Amino acid sequence: MKILKKTAVAINFLLLFICLPVNAMVSEWLEHSQQENTYDLDLVILSHFYNDKSAYLWLDKQQPSSQAHDAIDFISASSRQGLNPEDYHSLTLKQLDPTDSTIAAHQFDVLLTDGLLKLIHDLSVGRLKASEADPDWFIPQAEFDAKLFLKQSLLTNQLRAQLDSLIPISPEYISLIGALARYQSYVARGGWSQIPKTSSIRPGDSHQQLPAIRARLAFEDSHIPLSADSQSLIYDAQTEQAVRHFQEIHGLKVDGVIGKGTRRAMNISASDRTQQIKVALERRRWMPNELGQQHLFINLANYTLSAVEDGNEKLNMRVIVGREKRQTPSFVSQMNRVVVNPYWNVPRKLAVKDLLPKQQEDFNYFYTHDIRVFTRENGQKVEHDSYLIDWHALNEDNFPYTLRQDPGDHNALGQIKFLFPNDWAIYLHDTNHKKLFNESMRSLSSGCIRVEDPIALANFSLADRYQPKTILEMIESKENRGRKVTKSLSVYAVYFTVWMDDNEVKFSPDVYQRDERMAKHL
Repeated sequence: MKILKKTAVAINFLLLFICLPVNAMVSEWLEHSQQENTYDLDLVILSHFYNDKSAYLWLDKQQPSSQAHDAIDFISASSRQGLNPEDYHSLTLKQLDPTDSTIAAHQFDVLLTDGLLKLIHDLSVGRLKASEADPDWFIPQAEFDAKLFLKQSLLTNQLRAQLDSLIPISPEYISLIGALARYQSYVARGGWSQIPKTSSIRPGDSHQQLPAIRARLAFEDSHIPLSADSQSLIYDAQTEQAVRHFQEIHGLKVDGVIGKGTRRAMNISASDRTQQIKVALERRRWMPNELGQQHLFINLANYTLSAVEDGNEKLNMRVIVGREKRQTPSFVSQMNRVVVNPYWNVPRKLAVKDLLPKQQEDFNYFYTHDIRVFTRENGQKVEHDSYLIDWHALNEDNFPYTLRQDPGDHNALGQIKFLFPNDWAIYLHDTNHKKLFNESMRSLSSGCIRVEDPIALANFSLADRYQPKTILEMIESKENRGRKVTKSLSVYAVYFTVWMDDNEVKFSPDVYQRDERMAKHL
């Protein structure tokens, strides 16, 4: 009853204001909102739907219409999208009986309109403002007129179909909805038990925690049979196979060893995994519905790049992204140039923090790594002999030089780099440290993104102008050459710690703590 009384106060103020001109209504509402608007009703938007006190959108002779039932069902089902139906007045709407009185009828009608408008907005562009919930997200959110959409939907007399059209239809989003339902069922079952802290357990070892570990694995993986052998204290081959599968789907090193990282992943609760999926669904709602006929999709959290054409994945490769202290942001851009045998114009920050200490330690470093030293004097670029400079007298406050590394075997960018405009001087590039792609945790760079197979990516990017043989010939020439990307090729760098792979949900560690930060807003 307390909820309904508060609702009545808010609605009564609304009924007063909708009879006033919009400007007067807004002015008076600002005066009373802190005390009276318990449900944070947007009176300006609602005033577009109600012209007088007797107007109803959802009632016929104070009885809910079929459209009202469709709207309430749609709100109730918002939990499937990782949203909270209570944010859209679900409980209050179920408790209200519009036939009780005119006031109850108005309360019901206005709350249903307000809740549905908010849900329409949240499904279309996301519940949260991306720039506030994830300050490292720089992909613009779409604009959407929920008011116009609802007005038009009510006129078509096909409200439910129109509302269903708001749900993103990308396979990734639909699959995440299924994953959410699965993990919500784990929560309903009480979740799994925690594995106590132990030393590392290796195949063939005997350990008292192995029965608990098997039970934990079986909770999430239905392919693991729990038989009489499940109580064995021996780490057998069947359990090792299950552990390796667990490590693979949780972004861990797949070695079969139950160490600190594997145990930590096992002890992340079903509730926390559910929240992780909700975060991924919200980020998906921030994304455009159409990513482009041809695009690159780089998941910073699971260190992969996909090249997509006409909805089909043409390439999939591992990448290396910025380390935790030099994180790669989430952004979108358009690739415009591929450079073969590139120079590396070293950013000043990297020059003073990374390369200067190496030169101070070894005065041959710049020479043996083909790094040249320049200043700009009277508008002209002047080269200096690195052996004639007192490097120990320099630090990041008085460093006057710019550094450039020539093409070659030592070049940090490898054989190819891929350029696209952005505010962080980030680009994709090759690397001469190929063995790093074998690491499970690949947040190792200074912010740029290293790609596992640059030649394949160059072939994809320049396919409308060059043949693979041409790319190889350009590399073998050892000459620095730039080629324009003439087709529209969007580059999306995003951060998803949950994704689907062959209909299997997979998780990555939250290395940048962006999920943790965003979950507080949810």
